[in-house]
Amino acid sequence: MLQVNASLRHHCPNPRSPLPPAMEKAAPTAVARKRESDGIAGSRPRNRARGGNYDGNWVAEDPISRLPDAILGTIISLLPTKDGERTQALSRRWHHLWCSAPLHLQANSSLCSSLRWRPTIINRILSDHPGPARRFHFPFIQFTPGDIDSRRTELDGWCQSRALDGLQELNIYYGRWSREPPHISFLLPTSALRFAPTLLVLKIGSCNFPSEISPSLSFPLLKQLILRCVSISEDVFDQVLSGCRALESLQLWDILTARRLHIRSLTLRSIGSRARSACTQELVIEDAPCLERFVSLYPPDISFETIRVIGAPKLKILGLFSPCVSTLQIATLVVKGMSPVSLANSICTVKVLALYSSGSQLNAVLNILRCFPRLEKLYFTLKKHPKMDMKNVHLCDPLDPIECLAIHLKKLVFENYKGRHQDADFAKFFILTAKVLKEIKISSPKGNDIKWVDDQHKLLQVEDRASRDAGPEFRSEFSCLGKTKQIHDLLDDPFDCSCCRIKCNVLSGESCP
Repeated sequence: MLQVNASLRHHCPNPRSPLPPAMEKAAPTAVARKRESDGIAGSRPRNRARGGNYDGNWVAEDPISRLPDAILGTIISLLPTKDGERTQALSRRWHHLWCSAPLHLQANSSLCSSLRWRPTIINRILSDHPGPARRFHFPFIQFTPGDIDSRRTELDGWCQSRALDGLQELNIYYGRWSREPPHISFLLPTSALRFAPTLLVLKIGSCNFPSEISPSLSFPLLKQLILRCVSISEDVFDQVLSGCRALESLQLWDILTARRLHIRSLTLRSIGSRARSACTQELVIEDAPCLERFVSLYPPDISFETIRVIGAPKLKILGLFSPCVSTLQIATLVVKGMSPVSLANSICTVKVLALYSSGSQLNAVLNILRCFPRLEKLYFTLKKHPKMDMKNVHLCDPLDPIECLAIHLKKLVFENYKGRHQDADFAKFFILTAKVLKEIKISSPKGNDIKWVDDQHKLLQVEDRASRDAGPEFRSEFSCLGKTKQIHDLLDDPFDCSCCRIKCNVLSGESCP
């Protein structure tokens, strides 16, 4: 994958520049062979290796150079652009390989800033490389009101380049994100939609989607779609979604213009969503027979006011939800804030649930747990709350136990645990009640403080825990609940930080690379 970085200053390689790191290890052996072939201390020179394409450079005798072109092209595509281009200077064997390697053009934010004055770097690469292209990743296209037209013309020209024919991944964001949705004034060029037949991944941010699109527009291969701070009408959104016949993952982040979004998809498996107060306020999932996860993106207190999941019979993962969602409907279950309207309705398909809650809402949380009797994993992000009076908590009636706590719950996680008595009382209730737990994980800034952890064990009454198979495991990792990088990974639990040690350090709101 050819990655453009800010240090790229010249497009043509320097034949005398140092070798790429991948080639340095092979240098000593190859140099020794060359010395033997030239003759040392008057000895007779050795014959060149049979079948060698030796042209005066040691690389031709290196075992790596004997690999097929297809493998060498893949290796080059994994190098940064500067190193990938330098391989052309190694020998005639390598000279043609860079141009034949798949183009993976990724411009980071620092390069985007320099492109404000030097767009010729991208133009030169697109003109010199014949393709095929795999990825065009161009986040944070900066512009001012005076140069909107020129920036749009540049992007339109890049999208029309023949080097990008057959593009599989397109990632375009305009401007930089702020705490409030920016004023959208940049119209997405229609030429960006010409890749629809071959795209596997499409990520668009901070722009106006065309108000009218061709009725025949279709994304037959698209697996992943991200719309972030995009202005799009309800009719165009419906048309785009209906043309995605293989879509598996959808992320909706601060959608403007449309006040209500309807989702109908026979293939969709994962949805991630977030909405500020000025954005779309109602999300309705009417027909999604394959939907397995619905995740509210971080932070949890920014979400749709109303979420209705009417047709999702395979829903397994749900969260991260908070009282800011005024109405949450899952099939026949209706939750107002954090209170179920009726305890008679239950959802048995949901196995993983994440909640943004406080100890003062423990009664409401217990009522919600009654509605998900088959829960196996339960995640809490604790927020600051007034001191909880445990006398007001309705303890589980032995004759009417909460099914998931008594039979099914295997994993319990507390994020943002500060060690206050309120936090300890909230967590202690579940530790003393859940009977079949296998894991208890508590994330806290003081998770590495041994003395503090010992004190917490006493507050939590760990010795009296209901399940002898699990004791609290404290850790100091950052929370990864609802972070964007896990939404599209359909294999892992999106709330499990143990599956994404690197991901859990991602700042909230950072976009997927």
